[in-house]
Amino acid sequence: MANILIIDDSSSNREFISSVLEFEGHKILQASNGIDGIEMAEIHDPDVIILDIMMPDMDGYETCRIIRSHPLAALTYIIFLSAKGEITDRVTGLDTGADAYLSKPFAPEELKAVVRTGVRTTRECRNAMKDGLTGLWNRRAFDSMLNHEFESAIRYDYPVSLAIMDIDHFKSVNDNFGHDEGDLVLAIIAAMLNKIARPSDLTFRWGGEEFVWLLPHTSLENATIAAERLRSTIESHHFEDVGSLTVSFGITDVKKDDTTETLWKRADEALYRAKDNGRNRIEVAQ
Repeated sequence: MANILIIDDSSSNREFISSVLEFEGHKILQASNGIDGIEMAEIHDPDVIILDIMMPDMDGYETCRIIRSHPLAALTYIIFLSAKGEITDRVTGLDTGADAYLSKPFAPEELKAVVRTGVRTTRECRNAMKDGLTGLWNRRAFDSMLNHEFESAIRYDYPVSLAIMDIDHFKSVNDNFGHDEGDLVLAIIAAMLNKIARPSDLTFRWGGEEFVWLLPHTSLENATIAAERLRSTIESHHFEDVGSLTVSFGITDVKKDDTTETLWKRADEALYRAKDNGRNRIEVAQ
């Protein structure tokens, strides 16, 4: 099953496409205009977007450009729909960022085949950006996603917070219980992180026992509250065979004169202070 987002101003078109793809077992999301479609693409992270070109207010080309500017959506397969069949329209669509083009009218089997290709392509691209053990985004994905959120925070003046988390004394877990047990601990803690994180948050395994949590539209105070919730959840959890574990956090938020480098440096230095001050704690860099 895949998540498919249909952006089309025609309700009859949306319902027809939905009926075809729901029969294949896919989960369908619908938007009747480009603005709503952009918002749904960012929130729901679909595997495939089916996008009509001719829509009022914002056409499919502009909608596609905006969606493609988001690093997560850059990995999503986009299929353009149009009654226009001219080569120039196809070229414009592909240049805008679409991956495929379906001319109306189209057969249900053609739609299903293109969507299957799209789902496979999107998942292959995303897997290259995911940590194989935890399923979190990997370090490769972090740079592009941080840059996007950082630039948006500066441009639109909204808060973005960054938290770096490290498992305390994790080396002793591997030394005393073996790497398989250590891997299980990493996977469990990653699941705890994802459970507490909001859908709009971005979670990463930075490497080893270090995790990164990027919180858009979140003040430093609220990010600290969220981190404390995760810290206490991990502290109170009993890890089978291993027992109790704790984590340390360094947290900061984007400042007006920041760069991504200074943002990271502050959070990293805060994490080191948490370690130096006894671990199992949160240090905040104002």
